[in-house]
Amino acid sequence: MFYSLIKFIARFSLLFFFRRKIICGKSLRHLKGPAIIAANHPNSLMDAVVIGCCCTQKVYFTIRSDMFNNKLFKILLDKLNGIPIYRLSEEKDKLRENFRTIERCKEILKNNGIIIIFAEGQTLHDWNLKPIKSGISKIVRHAITDVNLKSKLAVVPVGLTYSDYNHPGKTIVIQTGDSLYPGLIDSQLSDGLWKQNLNTTLFKKLEPLVPCMRSEKKENIRAWQIVIKSLNRTTICSRIYKLHITGKKIEQSAATPALHTIARQYTVTGNKSFYKSLSLFGLAVVPGITGLLLNGLYYFPLSRWVYHKTKKSIFYDALLCGLITITYPAYILLTAILLHFTTPVHFLFWLPIFPFTGWCTAYAYTLFAEVKNYLCIPVSEKKFLQDLII
Repeated sequence: MFYSLIKFIARFSLLFFFRRKIICGKSLRHLKGPAIIAANHPNSLMDAVVIGCCCTQKVYFTIRSDMFNNKLFKILLDKLNGIPIYRLSEEKDKLRENFRTIERCKEILKNNGIIIIFAEGQTLHDWNLKPIKSGISKIVRHAITDVNLKSKLAVVPVGLTYSDYNHPGKTIVIQTGDSLYPGLIDSQLSDGLWKQNLNTTLFKKLEPLVPCMRSEKKENIRAWQIVIKSLNRTTICSRIYKLHITGKKIEQSAATPALHTIARQYTVTGNKSFYKSLSLFGLAVVPGITGLLLNGLYYFPLSRWVYHKTKKSIFYDALLCGLITITYPAYILLTAILLHFTTPVHFLFWLPIFPFTGWCTAYAYTLFAEVKNYLCIPVSEKKFLQDLII
């Protein structure tokens, strides 16, 4: 019950976090267990939230064990089907607990469950695939000692690409690749070679799903984010795969313009897109201002507190999304009651007004940024972006 409720609210919260969600490949909505979703891991707990909300079936997910040390977090993670993974870098004195974790994963899969495992074993805010760690191969190797799992277990590669790690209104690309069936790998191989074979095969399946852009230059990163935020829901998957080519092109560029006039990396290409954004902004601006007034007292102090709490860490998105998921319904309820008694407007009217106008605020801001940026971008920078944008 708790899991279903949080999942429902989280799906709603993600409407504010993601301006666009682009899904390529086989939908996770229809995925049935036993299955392991093997994903890259660029954005902490947000990755598990995103993938979990894509699935209809209840999912479990692995997470570093030290997250369970906080009593409140432990209660929440247990309720949300978190499975602790013990690592040498965090709790080396508890490494033997991984045997229990591996056995638990096997039992979940035997009951036709779905487990999300982040194959890279680490979180970094970037846009490239890291080597596959040994955790997933250990879990899979033990799981397929069961006869039924050996013939049925599927490992589904999923690539996540975020346009931004610090602000709502981002774009996310979720790409699902062809499933891997580990029971088909030669069982006569030694344990070490078998796991190496699995990791190598999985890496090859994930590689086309995770764009490669390793540059650390601010100009290149800014151009890369503009490209991702310029994608739209109608972009076909064959074009999405061009992200890889575009990332390398930006990375290898020796003369990327500063692009410092582009706020939050939003822009449009061509007059047609400009006038479309301008028209939509005209429609969204009034409810957007209303949403700013109704939700600003809640959102800005909360986001500021989360920023200071998670400064220089990878948990900003996850903590902010989690807190909004848990506390925003309470804010709406309490404020609607207050307005019911202080204005002539009925309580039931206020309940949908808060989230609707809040969404309009986020949408109007991105449209305003697109319009403003398009007007301010120098001609030379427009040409550079037109050559890049997919």
